[in-house]
Amino acid sequence: MKGYGQFCPVAMAAAMLSERWTLLVVREMLMGSRHFNQLRRGMPLISPTLLSKRLQTLQRQGVVERCGNAGGHGWEYGLTQAGRELFPLIETLGHWGKRWVATGMAREDIDVRLLMWGMHRDFDLAHVPAQRLVMQIDLVDGGRNQLHWWVILDKAEGRPDLCLRDPGFEIDLLMVTDVVTLTKIYIGDLPFEQARVSGRVKLQGPSTLARSIPKWFARSLFADTSRKVAAAA
Repeated sequence: MKGYGQFCPVAMAAAMLSERWTLLVVREMLMGSRHFNQLRRGMPLISPTLLSKRLQTLQRQGVVERCGNAGGHGWEYGLTQAGRELFPLIETLGHWGKRWVATGMAREDIDVRLLMWGMHRDFDLAHVPAQRLVMQIDLVDGGRNQLHWWVILDKAEGRPDLCLRDPGFEIDLLMVTDVVTLTKIYIGDLPFEQARVSGRVKLQGPSTLARSIPKWFARSLFADTSRKVAAAA
């Protein structure tokens, strides 16, 4: 890793963090990923070899620490204090990117697995109107083996669980939509109620659950940031 030949703290921090994938590794760990395979699910295009190298570099720099799993098999990664203090930087960078960087929203630009993996972590368990709620999400254009998804919202577990295969539980709420609509809802470009009224989202289940869903459905950390760049830009 080459530096900038400057003693400026900005230059030194940039030299540490500007390697490809490094900030995304930190982002995934800040979002709760602790295991190698979890990190890869949040960054499907990174090779296992490169991810290992980035984790080793971050360990040497004192940003990441590694310890054995409680079960005695494999490793678990965690952020040190230096790593945790990067949260405001990641948050500010994300808001800036949402506000100023123009991005396309075509179906072919969206990785469904990555969308669902990122989205399932952002359901608001505190406002889910049940101790455990099982939601099925059907994507009409999800593609082969990606049409049906299940999200288990269990307050006792403390975090949602995502399944690509039927977990065998009774479904409390079924949501049918398309990939672009779901993405726009998640990132805050389309209000949930507007999507439902327009028919872009269809819900099947108790009316009380259907009415409450805007309060607890997944929203990106950057969903409330308004865009300032036109798509043509």
